[in-house]
Amino acid sequence: MEEKRMYCNPVTFTDQKRHTNPDPYVLRWCGRYYCYATDEFGVKVSVSEDLVHWEDKGYAIREEKFHHYWAPAVIYLQGRFYMYYSNTEVTEEDCHEEHLKLAVSDQPEGEFIYRKTFFDKFSIDAHPILWKGRLFMFYSVNDWIGTDEKVAGTCILLDEMKSPEEFAGSPKAVVLPGLRQEIYAENRFGDGRDWYTIEGAATVVRGDRFFLLYSANAYVNVDYYVGTAVAQCRGNLCDMVWEKYPKAYSWHPLLHKNAFVEGTGHNTVTKAPNMVDDWIVYHGRDAKEALLPEIEQRQMYIDPLYFDGDELWCFGPTAKEQEAPALPKLQIRDRVFQEKEILGKGGLFYQMELWITAKRSHVGARFGILAAYQDEQNYLEIQIRTGRSEVLSVSVRDGIRSLSVIDRLPAGFDYTVPHLFRITRSFEEFTVVVDEERESRFVQSGYEEDVEIGIVPYFTEVTLCSLALTQTVTLCGRQLREFGNLYKVSPSEAAEDGLVSLQGKMCLEQREGEESYTEMFRFLIMEEENRIELCKGAEVLTLAKEKAAEFCLYHMVRGKEERFLIDGQERKLSRQEKEITQFTLYGLKIAEYQYTKMEK
Repeated sequence: MEEKRMYCNPVTFTDQKRHTNPDPYVLRWCGRYYCYATDEFGVKVSVSEDLVHWEDKGYAIREEKFHHYWAPAVIYLQGRFYMYYSNTEVTEEDCHEEHLKLAVSDQPEGEFIYRKTFFDKFSIDAHPILWKGRLFMFYSVNDWIGTDEKVAGTCILLDEMKSPEEFAGSPKAVVLPGLRQEIYAENRFGDGRDWYTIEGAATVVRGDRFFLLYSANAYVNVDYYVGTAVAQCRGNLCDMVWEKYPKAYSWHPLLHKNAFVEGTGHNTVTKAPNMVDDWIVYHGRDAKEALLPEIEQRQMYIDPLYFDGDELWCFGPTAKEQEAPALPKLQIRDRVFQEKEILGKGGLFYQMELWITAKRSHVGARFGILAAYQDEQNYLEIQIRTGRSEVLSVSVRDGIRSLSVIDRLPAGFDYTVPHLFRITRSFEEFTVVVDEERESRFVQSGYEEDVEIGIVPYFTEVTLCSLALTQTVTLCGRQLREFGNLYKVSPSEAAEDGLVSLQGKMCLEQREGEESYTEMFRFLIMEEENRIELCKGAEVLTLAKEKAAEFCLYHMVRGKEERFLIDGQERKLSRQEKEITQFTLYGLKIAEYQYTKMEK
């Protein structure tokens, strides 16, 4: 087995120099990562292929007569990049004159050109997000609770956007301060009021939960930290209600200083290159260095993020060598196609992301993505027809073709700029997502494991900016009827809320011992006396028992290394060659299962 890919925080740069990256905002676009960061003289931008190795690209924007560029965020929509940031005039030293602004560019590295200023008041830390095809914005202000008697300070608001350039104008507060650890300055104005700070909103969604991460206090203070709030997902983002975890007046930091790293905060969450694992990207500074507020010391750190019901886990801030973000099975960049080409193996389950653009023509563009190709008589194709604004499923079985429209293209779809197409196969179920806006699911049976994926242009020159494919599958509810493809299971039933034993206990035996993989189980409690047992030869180990609420178990196998994560704790075991994993579950129901094959 090849050695694992490793890295050590802070992340490195190609020029081997130290680069500061406060308030890092990471955008994944066309298979690459773009980090935008705070700086005195402009917004800094860096580029990476793998989240670990970065190249400094200088400034994405610099405006004459302005300085103190704070907390940029960038979103890509229909061929244009929109940057939200704040700064002040060089003659202005009062940081409370930071105003939220917009700049635009046709390229992720810039140059971004100033477009407008949104507010004539302190307004910072924008975080744009597309939700159900609509654009929303989190941001922070001082005037919402700034004149309150007991808890005054900075808080996070949410508003819908009419367009990337216009707020709807109906903001609501989503996270308010109230903890002692959130106090930025005691008696700040000499009138007895302490000033609290909640800012730096960042989002991540898992299942039916919408997590909002925030930074509290100030990075120069001992209590600076990243906290979390969680809401149940709803159709309209503004209808969601976020509650601090575990409750409003309990301090439970996701990230906080330790003996190695201080000033841990202001983050974004992004996917690893395998498109499955979530990683938190944040700033920190070396705790061994003396704090020099007049000199920027904050660098970029990354650590894996794990989910456990309403709770998030992170073992950071880390400063020791650890496993790097996982890579996809297949990665292709910057290829031009004028005829059909097979690109690689698919499988019974996978997730594939393609960034595609086509050459402009007066007849429009038509191209297909082969999602399961066996031969010319048997294949499944996802076809795009720009003139009709259609996404179609084209199924060919034994030479007989059936065609159905599964979705419409998003409004204003410009095929000459890169668009994201995400295709997921879960045995007989396929999912197609276009530009993070629309999702279509359909069942197509009869395609075997030994299938391939590819591109099919139809009288159209197609550019594949990026393709990535990972062998992964996520099963929930009745989808768990497919769980038997991965484990031998004692008699059980797949219901709406999960997989439940018909015999009082559930015995699981893995069907084949992959060399390297990660799996996650989410369990619901069926009985007060519950437990999970792991069989290791003649030895039986108890991994969990008498759990009171929904919880997750992560199982990571890397050759002869085996790790379990549960309750935010890690347990390491040795593993024999080609050893088969065997679990026995008592009083528990499997609500969700995720399997991801790791690539060398």
